[in-house]
Amino acid sequence: MATDAQFGSDLVVGWLADAGIDHVALNPGATLRGLHDSLVRADRPRPIVTLHEEIAVGIAHGYAKATGRPMAVFVHNLVGLQHASMALFNAWVDRAPMLVLGGSGPRAEDNRRPWLDWIHSGHPQGTLVRDIVKWDAEPATLAGLREALHRGLRFARTEPSGPVYVSVDTDLQEGPAGGRSLPPLPAVEPARLTAPDDVAAEVADVLRQARRPAVVVDMPVRGLAASLLPVVERLAAAVVDLGGGCNYPTTHWADQSHDRRRTLAEADVVLAFEVRDLGWATTETDTGSRATTALVPPDVPVIAVGMSELRHSGFLVPESSVEGARYVLGDAVLFADALSELLVDVPDDRSTDRRTALAARHTEGREADAKKARGVADHSPIHPAHLANAVWDAVHDAPWQLANGHLDGWPRRLWDITADEHFLGRSGGHGLGYGLPASLGAALAHRDDDVLVVDIQADGDLMYTSSSLWTAAHHQIPVLVVMHNNRTYGKDELHQREMAAHRERSDDVVGVGIHLDHPAIDFAALAKAQGVEGIGPIDDHLAVAEALAEAVRIVREERRPFLVDVICASKD
Repeated sequence: MATDAQFGSDLVVGWLADAGIDHVALNPGATLRGLHDSLVRADRPRPIVTLHEEIAVGIAHGYAKATGRPMAVFVHNLVGLQHASMALFNAWVDRAPMLVLGGSGPRAEDNRRPWLDWIHSGHPQGTLVRDIVKWDAEPATLAGLREALHRGLRFARTEPSGPVYVSVDTDLQEGPAGGRSLPPLPAVEPARLTAPDDVAAEVADVLRQARRPAVVVDMPVRGLAASLLPVVERLAAAVVDLGGGCNYPTTHWADQSHDRRRTLAEADVVLAFEVRDLGWATTETDTGSRATTALVPPDVPVIAVGMSELRHSGFLVPESSVEGARYVLGDAVLFADALSELLVDVPDDRSTDRRTALAARHTEGREADAKKARGVADHSPIHPAHLANAVWDAVHDAPWQLANGHLDGWPRRLWDITADEHFLGRSGGHGLGYGLPASLGAALAHRDDDVLVVDIQADGDLMYTSSSLWTAAHHQIPVLVVMHNNRTYGKDELHQREMAAHRERSDDVVGVGIHLDHPAIDFAALAKAQGVEGIGPIDDHLAVAEALAEAVRIVREERRPFLVDVICASKD
C-alpha cells in the first residue's frame, strides 16, 4: 500500500492494489473525482475508460469469467448506478464476481451543494441494486470502508459468487487520510462448500446401480470437466451440455448434447451439475403455447448438484422447481471428485456395450453436423454454420478463446471445444449489450499472452453498447469481433412467427418492428468511426475466409482490435 496517502481516496486505491485488483473500469463522474485523481496517479490498478457504465460492468464480467478473479468498477452516484444496473443483473445471474464502488453523497447534508447533490444522494445508495448484488454497504468512516472492501471481496468470490456494491461517500474520498496507518487488505481465499460425505455416498450408490445414467451440465464451472471425466467413463454415462459454458469436451464419445431428448428419455438416473434451471433442463417447451413436456420419465431419479439453493430471494426465484428431484447443496467440482473416489470399485468393463453405442451416436451426430455445414457453405446470405466453420478454420491453429457468441449453437456442434477456457458462456441474465464488453474483459485478461479472444457478436446486442468499440481502440485491446449480422432481432422474430402460427395468422408482417434495416447498419463504418479497423459488410461466402485470415493476423501480430462484418441468414 502507498505510504504517502494524503486523502481517503489514496487509501482506497492502495487497498485495491493490495487486494490484487489490476484494473478499474469506469466512466467518470463528479462523485468519483477523488477516487479518479488517486487512481490515475497510482501504478496500480490501471483505469479502463468506458463511455457507459453498462460497458464498465460488462468488462468486469468478462474478465471475471476469463480469470476467476474480480475487477473493480467505479460508477457515479445514482445515475451511473442505474446505467450499470442491466449489466449488474447479468453478472448476478451469471455469478460473476466483481467489486463495484459507487461515488455518493455527501452524506453530511451541510456539505451538499444545492439541488444536484440532493437529487443524487440515496438513503442508502445500494437500495437501487440490492436485489441484484450479493451484498452492499455504505460505510461512514475510512476504517469502516476498509472493512467493507475486505468483506465485499470475500463475499464476491465465495460461491455462489457475484457482484458486490460499496458506496464511497465523497467526504471520505476527498477528506484527509489523517496520517492513518490502516493495514493493507489481507488476501482473500474463500472456503468451498462441500456436501456431506453421506450424501455423496448415497448418490454414488444410486449411480452404481444405474445402467443408463445421464449427466447434465450447464453453467461454467472451472475444473468440472476434468473432475467429471473419470465418473463418466467409469459409468459409461451419457453427457448433455446445455451450453452455458464448456463443461464437457465436444470431442469426447460421451457427449450426446446433440440429442438431449433421446438421452434423457432413455436414462435411468439423471445427475445434473449447476444447471441454470432444472425444470428447463429436463423439459421441452412449445414456444407458441408455452406448454412444457417432460423429457425424463416420472419414475427416474433426478439429482441436482450445485449452489442454486443459496440464490433464491424474495425478489427473484431464478429457477422452476422439479417435484421429486433431490437437490444437493455443494461445490460441483468437489462433489464430482468425491464421486470419482467412491466409484473406483465399478469395473471398467461393466458398460462396454453402452460405451460403444454412445461413441457411435456421438460420431454420427458430429458427422451429421459437419455434413449440414458443408451443405450450406455456398448459401447467401451466409449461413451461421458456414460462418462457424470459417471462424474455426481461421483461429484453431494457435491458442484461442470464444469469449462470447452462440451463433445458433454451431460453434459447439463443429468446433473442438475441449477446455474450460475455450468458451466462456453466455450473459447469464440474457440482457442485451453483454457481448463486446465481456469480450473486452476477456481480452484484457489475455492481453499479455498469446490467446486470441474471439467475439462472435450479434448485431442487435452490439447496438446497446456500441461505444465499447471506442474503449477497445483507446486501450488497444486485442480482440477479434466477428459480426453475426442477420439484420434482425432473431429471437423476437422467432417469437412473432410462433405467435402468428399459434393464432393461425399470416407471417407477412412479422418483421415489422423487428428487422434492423432501412437503413441497414454498417458495422465496419461504425467501428472505423471509433478507431477500430473493420472489413465488410461481407455477404459472399468465398470472401469470408480471406477476411478472417487477415483479421486474425492483425489481432495476433499487431495486438489491436479488428471487426469483420458478416451478413448472415436470419433463419435456417
